[in-house]
Amino acid sequence: MDAALSIAASGLNAERTAIDVTSENIANSQTAGYVAQSVQLAALPGGDTLGVGDGVQVTSVAQANNALLSANNNQAQGSLSNLSALQQVLTGIQNVFPLGQSASTSATTASTNSSLAGQLSNFWSAWDSVAQNPSTPAPRTEIVNMAQGLVTTLQEASTQLDQLASNTASEVGTQVTQVNSLLGQAASLNQSIVKTTGGGQSPNQLSDQLNNVVGQLASLAGVNVQMQQNGTAQISIGGVAVVQGNQYSTLSTQSSGGQTSIVASPGGVQVPVSSGSLAGLLAGVNQYVPQYKSELDGVASSLASTVNGRLAQGWTAGSAGPPAVAPAPGGPLFTAAGGGAVTAADIQVSSAIAADPTLIAAAGPNAGNTGPIGSNDGSNAQALAELGTSPTGPDISYQNLVEGIGSSTQYANTQVSSQTSVANQAQQALQSVSGVNQDTQLTALMQYQANYQASAKLVSVIDATMQSLLAAV
Repeated sequence: MDAALSIAASGLNAERTAIDVTSENIANSQTAGYVAQSVQLAALPGGDTLGVGDGVQVTSVAQANNALLSANNNQAQGSLSNLSALQQVLTGIQNVFPLGQSASTSATTASTNSSLAGQLSNFWSAWDSVAQNPSTPAPRTEIVNMAQGLVTTLQEASTQLDQLASNTASEVGTQVTQVNSLLGQAASLNQSIVKTTGGGQSPNQLSDQLNNVVGQLASLAGVNVQMQQNGTAQISIGGVAVVQGNQYSTLSTQSSGGQTSIVASPGGVQVPVSSGSLAGLLAGVNQYVPQYKSELDGVASSLASTVNGRLAQGWTAGSAGPPAVAPAPGGPLFTAAGGGAVTAADIQVSSAIAADPTLIAAAGPNAGNTGPIGSNDGSNAQALAELGTSPTGPDISYQNLVEGIGSSTQYANTQVSSQTSVANQAQQALQSVSGVNQDTQLTALMQYQANYQASAKLVSVIDATMQSLLAAV
């Protein structure tokens, strides 16, 4: 009877453990990083001459880990985060440059959200009015106002790109702080796993937490994980080890030569982040924003050189007085605030022409060599009106800029869509092995409960048998 009770008790203990583990699986089916567990059972050694065993025992509570699928999923999620972050930056750049040809038809210096392409088109058209009425002040004033509108738009776009770069760099710093926190958690969990295992206890809950931390690190910085025999994780980013046992590196940002990089301390080793959202943000702040800001500077430079070059070939009309004003060669309409090369940030309208629009050289190139210039000479203004179709002018430069941004953004959108599918498939593949299938777990739970009831029934039968035997004595 004692042996029978022992067998029944072992069954109760084993099935209770199985019920607890299965219930834990069901309760954590939506918990990030959780790996499904299963109870491993084995017959107790021993038995009598008839071959009846001594019961059952729980040998372990195993996790359904799959290192290959986990690595594939981490890589897929890191790539998706990388592309999504870059898509965010490119969308921000694209928003700086409204598409289309629309712009206000009235002269204005307020240009927020108006299309530079539309403003340029209106600017060239305005020169027709000067050409047809060179002695009338209003068309010249309109030119100055439109020029100021172009300057404002270029300056605003440059400022917005600078702000986007600053915000992106700030986000890099924020995410580096998050990575450091996660690296510290991973090192602490490694230490706890070793301690728990050494104490003869199951580290499964700690391993789940470590999986969650690794998953977050993969999305942020793209990590490579090597699981050690003792259950700890050795983590590296771009080939640089950042977590080994209970030791971890601290990352920080470093700026040099207009480039932002990530370095690890101690040692000051540069960490080549090539995956995760940090990689996308770094590409945005180091490559794409500077590239398109440079191209915007090219548009401003082209506008200034195109207009100023043509004005330098013309002459002001002068006047008969009193007092008489002699004709003069044309001066620049656009200048640089700092006195150097014209950029989108410092382009400005010439203060002299802004104060006196009659200084606009609307008269033809040869007029200054043939005596007094007639007030009805607008041939140089007409030549300026035709510059909008120049194959090397600011319109083409701006068109190339917008098309380049659009192409890069569209490519990023396509890549995000494609990688989303890949990441979903990788996650589903991992979940099919390591995740919790509630239907399967509920079915197993019913089985373990039935087994538990059978063991309990055996105890009742043994008890009833013993009572009957005692009553017969």
